[in-house]
Amino acid sequence: MLSMRFTFLLAILACSIGCSHRPAAPELGAIYNAAARQSYVDRNPIIVIPGILGSKLVKNADGQIIWGRFGSGAIDHSSVEGMRSLALPVSASGWPRDGVKAEGVLSELELAWGLNFRFKAYSRMLAAFGAGGYLDPSLAAADSIDYGSEHFTCFQFAYDWRRSCAENAALLGEFVEEKRRYVAKERKRLYGSTAPVKFDINAHSMGGLIARYYLMYGSRPLDANGEMPVTWAGARHVEKLIVVGTPNGGSVYPFHDIKEGFRLSPLVPRFKAAAIGTMPSVYELLPPEQDGALIDEHSHPIPYYDVAEWEHRGLGLLDPSYTDDLAALMPETPEPAERKNRARDHLAKLLQNASAFHRAINRESSLPSGLELHSFAGDAVKTGSRVQVSAGGKMQIIDWIPGDGSVTRASVLRDMRKPDQAARRLMSPIPWTSSYFVFTDHVSMTSDPAFVDNVLHLLLERP
Repeated sequence: MLSMRFTFLLAILACSIGCSHRPAAPELGAIYNAAARQSYVDRNPIIVIPGILGSKLVKNADGQIIWGRFGSGAIDHSSVEGMRSLALPVSASGWPRDGVKAEGVLSELELAWGLNFRFKAYSRMLAAFGAGGYLDPSLAAADSIDYGSEHFTCFQFAYDWRRSCAENAALLGEFVEEKRRYVAKERKRLYGSTAPVKFDINAHSMGGLIARYYLMYGSRPLDANGEMPVTWAGARHVEKLIVVGTPNGGSVYPFHDIKEGFRLSPLVPRFKAAAIGTMPSVYELLPPEQDGALIDEHSHPIPYYDVAEWEHRGLGLLDPSYTDDLAALMPETPEPAERKNRARDHLAKLLQNASAFHRAINRESSLPSGLELHSFAGDAVKTGSRVQVSAGGKMQIIDWIPGDGSVTRASVLRDMRKPDQAARRLMSPIPWTSSYFVFTDHVSMTSDPAFVDNVLHLLLERP
């Protein structure tokens, strides 16, 4: 699902060309200008966290962009070089680094085929979440709200979205500490204030999982079994977490991407499934095994945390057709049998990590005083909720329920009700303060007027 389907390319292009009839939208400038321009010392800074694919990735050695640009001069992700640049090292233990770093949130994605065309990705969301004082000149012209002149109150957390959410949560902790010191210094300089600094975090898609893990466990590494006490160690510096389309209960679409690969649009090359299959984050996005979202040809749940099931069905890195791809990913390992064993060990490690992460992120705990959790979910688009695997390894979505086309409403809420409990109130391990619903798809949520209006109300007006 690598953007949680990341279908925004065609959607935004289509709308920019042919969407002439649109429903009435609020005049956000008239509503929020006065509040947005006030520089209250007690207004929380905002941290924006994008979803998977939402950060530019570059090589440390030479600054080459491996994700964030397509077309002339860009890496072809379907090539051997492109697959190697995107895949993580295949290893039996640990999470080796590969010389790649995140370099900024993708407020726009560049397509360079002579025209050097750009389209906006997270730009509208960044503009909306900058209402506390953030001003980006490239975005201001398209927005009706005057954000004032003080820019230190909104920050964008970029991360290597291929790696584990728990690992990125630790980096988020470092980011929070760095920005907390900066804001404290600025507040003292501007206002003479020494009051503690707290943040509001707004996270899209997988970014919400990173933020939730950070709040629950701080920078603590993920235990091997995920059975860690919830300490809310990250909550001491956060007042509000607002998640948007976050797959708290997972999504079935990564099953397909691990099996078949992923293509951003017909205009760009396909991401090889073997490269996607090396990434811990993709498995963490799957529904927990006990939810029964992956079933066999007899409608029996598949215990997918068990690597033997993947080997038996020839799925993911153990697909027999991946012989050449595994050779490309492990050029230093000449023997096919040894490459297969390494791939199996790597996959077993990824599945164990996903199992532990799902346990940790679904642990029930009451909110600490002073912390709020708000969710935004789509529930107007039919969204896959269960996948069937045939005897030959073919995958097919067989059940559809309300969602945003990538993440179901139930997943965002982590609704644990069974079909015979539908009449009961929401049952979720996540202690939500409030929930909101948006009638559009996964990516368009971040620019939907109803979403922007409600987020600005939460950030600027709500007592």
